[in-house]
Amino acid sequence: MVDLFKEPLFYVYFIYGLSFVVMTYVLLGKFHELTFDAIDALVSTFYMLVVFSATHGTAELIDWMRFIITKLGAREADIFLYMAQFFAIVSFVFLLQFGVNLMTHRSEKKRLLRAVPAVLFVIYLAAVFALGISTISTMGLIARYGFGFAGAALSAIMFFRLSITLKTAGNDKLTKGLRLAAAGFACYAVFGGLITTPVFGLPVQLFRAACAFTIAIASTAILDVFRVKTE
Repeated sequence: MVDLFKEPLFYVYFIYGLSFVVMTYVLLGKFHELTFDAIDALVSTFYMLVVFSATHGTAELIDWMRFIITKLGAREADIFLYMAQFFAIVSFVFLLQFGVNLMTHRSEKKRLLRAVPAVLFVIYLAAVFALGISTISTMGLIARYGFGFAGAALSAIMFFRLSITLKTAGNDKLTKGLRLAAAGFACYAVFGGLITTPVFGLPVQLFRAACAFTIAIASTAILDVFRVKTE
């Protein structure tokens, strides 16, 4: 047990999972402060970000439990691996859905595009079955490179575009929050959607956790604007 606490990855996995739990808690807290009148099309898209952070945080905390089990010398049950990968895969689909919702939040005509992530997920499942891919870890990697990268990249682009569009509103806090969110998602597209190996000798999970905290801070700043407006 003492050797477990000497393992750096014990803390890395915990911090990574905790970062998404914190994001979920912060976003839900901000929604609680808003009145119904303040919930507009842009703000409502953040509900999907809550779903992403909750499911992804669950996946990472299960991975943390898997690490503990193996380091204690116990045999890992396959169910934990499947659970972790299941939550990770669906979280990336929700991330893409969040990006699509951001892209379509102002246009009724574009709302049909919101069905795209679901359609792509069906295609993904069909491709996995047709190619005979039976390893759950491989399925997770495909979802990360596909849904995860695309969702984070699209979210980064949309937040940056919104920072330009809404700059005319004259609210510096909103503009900075949108730009910070764009930066957070752009970094997550790289560290969360493309890179799976250590970076500069450090576990990539640390960089992903930093992205999660950045997105949480930026989302807080954005939602705060609507809370102040309501008050």
